[in-house]
Amino acid sequence: MVMPMIDSFDCSEDDCVFALFQAKWPNGFRCPGCGHHKAYRIDTRRLPLYECANCRKQTSLIVGTVLEGSRTLLTSWFRAIRLHASPEGINALQLSKIIAVTYKTAWLMCHKIRHAMSRAEAGLLLSGLVKVTNAIYCYQASTKHHFSWHDREQSVLIGVSEIHPGWYKRIKIKLQNKHAFSRKHDLPEAPQFIEQNVAARTRSSVVIMSIRKRNGDYRVTRIAYEAQRRLGELYRGIGPKHLQAYLDQYCYERNWREPSLLSSLLRHCARTKTIIYRQLIARPSPVIATTAAPTAA
Repeated sequence: MVMPMIDSFDCSEDDCVFALFQAKWPNGFRCPGCGHHKAYRIDTRRLPLYECANCRKQTSLIVGTVLEGSRTLLTSWFRAIRLHASPEGINALQLSKIIAVTYKTAWLMCHKIRHAMSRAEAGLLLSGLVKVTNAIYCYQASTKHHFSWHDREQSVLIGVSEIHPGWYKRIKIKLQNKHAFSRKHDLPEAPQFIEQNVAARTRSSVVIMSIRKRNGDYRVTRIAYEAQRRLGELYRGIGPKHLQAYLDQYCYERNWREPSLLSSLLRHCARTKTIIYRQLIARPSPVIATTAAPTAA
């Protein structure tokens, strides 16, 4: 159970320790070594250690979370998590000013939180009435033939679990290699998308649509425009290397709003192994375009 106090910016380090413990171990402590349920708390450091009463293994509260290895105060982390769960959202430049850290630190914190979102999204499958279509992210109106891509345009696949027309329980947006397009086949990665993002019992009944064949649902393809507008307003510009992570964040914000986006995000941050700076900058870059120069992402 997540403590209500995390909704406030006035929580103390002790409050954050308690809330993080509850989010990480909702059913009580579990030793990562032997699984024993009882531990002794050691308070000789800034953050408490927990020593298993059975195997004597010591573990830190932040080990195994996105906070692992960070020297930033828990109060700053909790503020960053709360701001990411707010309707307004937050970018790294804004966060660096609010919690008084360097831009690099804020950028890394944002990406760690975003990593927790991406991992949570990977485990959430579409089910029920599922529609899949292609769409163009960052569409550029021009006289060019559609087989000639504008530098900024990117092909995406969108999947939705539809409750009724225009109402979706879950959405997924994944980048698709636009250079794999052909005149005969404009959804080259649809089978892989379905395999990875649709529940097994639903895969045989997926409705596949195409903007090229003009048999699509504009309410589904419009999701690409809505994502572009949201990400563009908040981040001003996103580099090609991390665009998929930002699309995952957009989907997460829509898919995990119930019962509370904040409690969901804290839980996922507390149970997701961190990603380090070296891994972030080493990710391969797909051939995609950006909406603008990366300024505040």
